[in-house]
Amino acid sequence: MKKILVWIEKNEWMLVVVSVGILLRIPSLFEPHWYGDEEIYLTIGQAINSGLKLYQQIHDNKPPLLYLMAALSNGELFWFKFCLMIWNTLAIVTMYKLARKLGFVKKKAIASAGIFMALTSLPFLEGNIANAEIFFLLPAMLAVIILWGKNISLKHIFVGGLFLGIGALFKMPILLEAGVWPLYWLIFEPKRWWSKSLILAAGVLMPIGLSCVYYWWEGSLKAYLVAAWAQNLPYLSSWKASGSGDGIFSLKGRLVVLIALLAPILGLGKRLGKNLTFYLTWFVIGLFSALLSGRPYPHYLVQIIPVLSLLVPELWIGEKYGRKAAVLAIVLAVITFNAYGFYNYPVIQYYQNFLEWTWGKKDRHNYFEWFDRQVNANYGVASLVSQISFPGDRLFVWGDQPSIYALSRRLPATKYTVKYHIKDFKAEGYSISEIANSLPRVIVSYGEEDSLPGLQSVLLSRYMLVAKISNAAVFRLYNSVAHGKD
Repeated sequence: MKKILVWIEKNEWMLVVVSVGILLRIPSLFEPHWYGDEEIYLTIGQAINSGLKLYQQIHDNKPPLLYLMAALSNGELFWFKFCLMIWNTLAIVTMYKLARKLGFVKKKAIASAGIFMALTSLPFLEGNIANAEIFFLLPAMLAVIILWGKNISLKHIFVGGLFLGIGALFKMPILLEAGVWPLYWLIFEPKRWWSKSLILAAGVLMPIGLSCVYYWWEGSLKAYLVAAWAQNLPYLSSWKASGSGDGIFSLKGRLVVLIALLAPILGLGKRLGKNLTFYLTWFVIGLFSALLSGRPYPHYLVQIIPVLSLLVPELWIGEKYGRKAAVLAIVLAVITFNAYGFYNYPVIQYYQNFLEWTWGKKDRHNYFEWFDRQVNANYGVASLVSQISFPGDRLFVWGDQPSIYALSRRLPATKYTVKYHIKDFKAEGYSISEIANSLPRVIVSYGEEDSLPGLQSVLLSRYMLVAKISNAAVFRLYNSVAHGKD
């Protein structure tokens, strides 16, 4: 008992940081089904648990670990968010360990962990959402812990690469952070530069290669390579910041800016010192990675939170160059946020909405509606789908509301879960063919049936309208019965 009390006293401030992080995440456990990407992950998680082959029979365009996390949660939102809470708690502790490994005194390391906790837990940058960026932070930080140090062995370099490769199996942009190390070694540890860089690359590619072997063995290799890797390439620079045109907002422009920032950082490396050179190189490459698509989704910026958490304490604890480096990173982050028009989510109102609901000042309908006006209607649609179909029945939703699949626990009739995937991948012919051949018991349409050629004909000839709920029309196959009701 005495040892436990001594340990608690020794780590009391870290325990406070971790406890606050958990407290901030509790409202996320009770969110409704409202965030589209999360609903896709949950739907795919349910499909995996039902035996469907990822990428071949159920589709999305990310590597597999995020979907496996959703499958581990049994495709249920509460458990998905709970897994995220546990994962991020481990990441907060890892942030502290990383700061200590980099030479931070205890007070400064706790400050870094606190900044990391706040930025990854609050909804401002979608910290409350189970996106891939939140998940890949933990393996990415573990890689830094392993790779940092004097004259580290090739074995450690390989293991560090492994963790970066595991992070990439959540989402591809983290791969670019592997480029930080050859640049750093070139300035400070040029001895055996080629061998270290090649070993690092081998470690990074190992998990990805093993995933390819698995999907080859499963017969889904081509679908995996196309969906999780090749189809992501056209997204690069597919959007531009509002009103920005080309220039630095194009992919080439951002690459020029990256080089323009890296050149002086590396050129001044000896003067800045190992730590600041590493932080700034990591920050600039991480920011470039976050901007690969040019899209204004705030969770993309989650990638730079670990290095920002290391730099920000320099403002009040660091030396002259440390303070300047922190100011540079913060200014670049703020300029980027505004220039690209990144969305952000209200923080105070988020917690206020939760407290009003828990204290009985707001009913469930109004609590749900705060997240999105479509939420209550979607719950009504999903409830009706459950009533007029059997658990093993397939469902087709023509629209961008994958929550209908996740809530009703009905699997999609095609491998696509949302309308925009069908449109983006020009899969209209495939989709209507699947629908016409399988005739799912229920079809839910959010309008614009003409934009899927053949859908209106199938609905008119084989389906009856059961109900209209808000902007959704629910159709049931003629002569079908569910739960004993015609």
